[in-house]
Amino acid sequence: MRDIRYLLTAWGNWSGSRIGTEYKAAWHIAASSSDIRPMLSDEDGETVDRAVGRLKHFDPLGYDIVVAYYKGKVSCQMIGEALQPHRHRTYVSKVLERAEAYIAGRVAELLEAA
Repeated sequence: MRDIRYLLTAWGNWSGSRIGTEYKAAWHIAASSSDIRPMLSDEDGETVDRAVGRLKHFDPLGYDIVVAYYKGKVSCQMIGEALQPHRHRTYVSKVLERAEAYIAGRVAELLEAA
């Protein structure tokens, strides 16, 4: 299985290129647009998208952090500062790791079912 962080980075780029996508940055922080990220095929993007969408029902905070981090390119430090009450970046990193593990499991499950 491909590395989940690579997949989520590519998913962030893929979902950002979609018109009318449901993913709107929950964080009102300017993001860098100077980096180049990998892209997914529509089939792979939709698989990762389903896994991320399922996370929203399981862990809404994890979902918001994944969307902000991978789609919005917002750092864990800035996400922590935007949370109420403010949280340290290590807290945000732990929530992100948990969300990544959940998504990795869902992607593997979706690929096995296909």
